[in-house]
Amino acid sequence: MWSDEKTINSILILLLLIAGIFLFANLGNVYLWQDEATTAVLASNTLTFGVPRAYDGENLVRNIYEDPCKYKGWKYGAWLQFYVTALFFWLFGKSTFIARLPFALFSLGNVVLCYILSNRIFKNKSISIITVTLMIFSMPFLLYARQCRWYALVMFFTLSLLLSYLNLLDNNKNKFLSGLGFTGSAICLFHSNFGIFPPVIGAVGLHYLVFNRKKLSLKTIVSIISITAVFTVPFVLYCNSWEYGGDFSLERAGDHLEFYIRVLNKYIMPLVFVFISLIFFYMSKSFPILKYPLDRSLLWLMIMVMISTICFLLLADERQLRYIIHLSPICFMLLALILTGWWKKSKIAAIIFFVLLAFTNVFHTGAPFAKKVKLHIYDYIWEITHDYDGPTEGIVEFLKDKAKPTDVVKVNYGSPALMFYTDLKIDNDTFMNQTYPEWIIHRNDWAPEEFRGSEYQKKIESLYNKIVLPIADIRFENRPDPGYHKFRTVTDWPNNVVIYRKK
Repeated sequence: MWSDEKTINSILILLLLIAGIFLFANLGNVYLWQDEATTAVLASNTLTFGVPRAYDGENLVRNIYEDPCKYKGWKYGAWLQFYVTALFFWLFGKSTFIARLPFALFSLGNVVLCYILSNRIFKNKSISIITVTLMIFSMPFLLYARQCRWYALVMFFTLSLLLSYLNLLDNNKNKFLSGLGFTGSAICLFHSNFGIFPPVIGAVGLHYLVFNRKKLSLKTIVSIISITAVFTVPFVLYCNSWEYGGDFSLERAGDHLEFYIRVLNKYIMPLVFVFISLIFFYMSKSFPILKYPLDRSLLWLMIMVMISTICFLLLADERQLRYIIHLSPICFMLLALILTGWWKKSKIAAIIFFVLLAFTNVFHTGAPFAKKVKLHIYDYIWEITHDYDGPTEGIVEFLKDKAKPTDVVKVNYGSPALMFYTDLKIDNDTFMNQTYPEWIIHRNDWAPEEFRGSEYQKKIESLYNKIVLPIADIRFENRPDPGYHKFRTVTDWPNNVVIYRKK
């Protein structure tokens, strides 16, 4: 496609500049939502106590499980995200921008690693350029890449793990350095998200046994496994993470499988386009243009990581797009390979398909037939060039102006954000406990059903002044899920944020 090295390098530099703009522009504008704020508060506590402790002496971070880790390290998520955020807080101070900055930097690194890994697998810089382009214009990648959360980390260490694995198998690479890179990547992937580590490392192990089982010495394998185990097994025992998977059932597994296939197709990799393309290539005896013969075992490596991840997630209690976001770079590589196949058959068709894949929703579920065709990058550019006002920002700014330093605020959702942005005492115990602090914040979507019309609500109405803020009480501040994400301030919502102030 592009044969001139100088042209390819110029395009790559341009793409990295665009990626930098997309990742860092307006990074601190939208307030941290619940999960991001949890990371930020636990990072702040890490600075104080050395570990991400849930209790700072005044406020307690809770989650859906009974044990809140009050005086010990957090048990419900891997710790690397807390230490990364804490380091940046220590270096630059605490703010929304600084909370997200390290993850945006890792995401820029993801673009670079994706280019390197793609080039390593396909030995074709044109495919790598297409891969990077699909990546930086992907809405899921951009939304998750800017979050103060583990998403960017799992992408980074999945890519570095795969690249280190290929280096380990390459006789021209230094085995010690490659092994060090692989082991470090495996440990960091575990401590980024210990639920994503097993399927990724399992897929790599299976690929080694099937395709490369004689390429590494027993000493190398034992060293990698032993060192990785030393830095991961104690944390597994501490967290008892298997307790939080819920009760497995075939019905739930079936629902999860349907969900992951649907969201993969809808947001990341249009499966119908992939299948039709492969059938067409097979029938026309065509295959993508490559300068060197493709090692098909490397295609199997990517497929194994995808299948292993989805199969493992069938065991989990929750199902979220975020749990497969580390698969998105692999999907972009495969799509880029398919586009080069179309280039061989028809340059015009390849260009049209590339434009539709990179910039529109045409190939995704329901579009253009059920929904309006959209240039999704337009909404994203709007977001990073305009101000956004959400419920958390409205509540925080109101309390900063009206509340006294000694006041207590009771809230049924969003307590970590209030802990991060204010110095107030936050009462986030069970909302139906009949307490009457200076402030009660009633988030409509999070109020328990027994609260509505209860004697407790009636008593609050009589003891407090009801203040309705001029801001929509949307369910979240602005979580990154593409199906929910708000690119503009919401103004047409049925409910506004309600705050009760004690008379």
